[in-house]
Amino acid sequence: MLRPEDNKLITEVGPGTPMGELFRRFWLPVVASEDMEDPDGAPVRLRILGEDLVAFRDTEGKVGVLSAYCPHRRANLFYARNEEGGLRCIYHGWKFDVTGRCLHIPSEPARSNFKDKVRAPGYPTQERGGLVWAYMGPPDKQPEFPEYEWAQVPANQRVISASLVECNWLQTLEGDIDTAHVSFLHRTLNPSTTLKWARFVENFTDYVTKDRSPSLTVKSTDYGFVYGGRRVGGEDDYYWRFSHWLVPSTSETPGSAERPGRIVVPIDDRNSMSFSFVWHPHRALSAEEAIANGRNNGQPLHPWELADGYVIDTRRSPLNRDNDFKIDRHVQRTKRFSGILGTPPEEDRAMTETMEPVLDRSKEHLGTSDIAIIAMRRRLIKMARDLADGIEPALAKQAWAFRTRGYDVVSRHAEFEDVLAEHMSELTPGRVTPAASG
Repeated sequence: MLRPEDNKLITEVGPGTPMGELFRRFWLPVVASEDMEDPDGAPVRLRILGEDLVAFRDTEGKVGVLSAYCPHRRANLFYARNEEGGLRCIYHGWKFDVTGRCLHIPSEPARSNFKDKVRAPGYPTQERGGLVWAYMGPPDKQPEFPEYEWAQVPANQRVISASLVECNWLQTLEGDIDTAHVSFLHRTLNPSTTLKWARFVENFTDYVTKDRSPSLTVKSTDYGFVYGGRRVGGEDDYYWRFSHWLVPSTSETPGSAERPGRIVVPIDDRNSMSFSFVWHPHRALSAEEAIANGRNNGQPLHPWELADGYVIDTRRSPLNRDNDFKIDRHVQRTKRFSGILGTPPEEDRAMTETMEPVLDRSKEHLGTSDIAIIAMRRRLIKMARDLADGIEPALAKQAWAFRTRGYDVVSRHAEFEDVLAEHMSELTPGRVTPAASG
């Protein structure tokens, strides 16, 4: 469990909070590229780390992320005209480019240089891997873009999806690094049936059904940690699942063909965005693989009102709290352990979104299967406190450290370090061993 003051520190992400400042030291995805209209199209309403923003694509195709509020009289720039290289506020006609530079103030005399003294607050952006990324931290601390492998492969080798998660960012991420729940929440009741999403090693379903209490080992690394979950198959037959957590909120999990992962980005303290990626390092995904991994699962981009009345543009799954995630009790008794006829991420959301909007971790009772979650919390708390004391996160400047892949394998090795050494080239391509970090 966490003390209430530690839980507050690790979950709150608004401007000036320790965890919010830690997030602001890294490049963060803020919107999928496919959700940005053509040049001079409609702006997209965002809230990231408690800040209200608009994203837009200018005449040349460049993307800007600016404060939602015009610096003149604070009119909302979602309603602005996107025209001829910038956003023009419809209240008084002030116009800003993708960097926030003021281009024109038509209400001022022609000889005035007032526009040169005004800027719309905004953030540097990059488009990589099918996503628009923003850096929201101090300009003098801006790092290089992280070398995510999945963001570097051709577009036909990956599928990207973005969706709303209606709870605090941390409980979503904790679900991603919890390998023990796979034996329960995502389980089919027919052991001979492998679910379509479970494209793992042969007999994956047999392993996770037979051994529901995996032995877990966590190894601290420069990027966060790698952890392995071992399930026993026979006398010298072990199924290992290796996953990564990358600071602050990326997880990469195993898959034999496609390599899945997710970045959780806080909208505010009570909501978050899920940016999921499924990719193959060497070849294009087949049409079947692309469909199975569902680019946004056909969800439309639409306005969504947050609890405080602010509206964002996002995707919300048709399985949600309003309809109890369409749980079917007959299916629960006969086909699926959960009874939820959706994808694993939807089963996960049914758990994390219905805990509390912000989980009270002082009431938990953690067990041996929670060691990865405990390790992540301790690392994040330390990094947030270090940053508050002026110690910058070294990882933000180590772009190469983000080259990781989830991996699973059936091995004769029973010891974590032995399997790790044998398959390190698959887990951290281009590096011999992950450097330990405090």
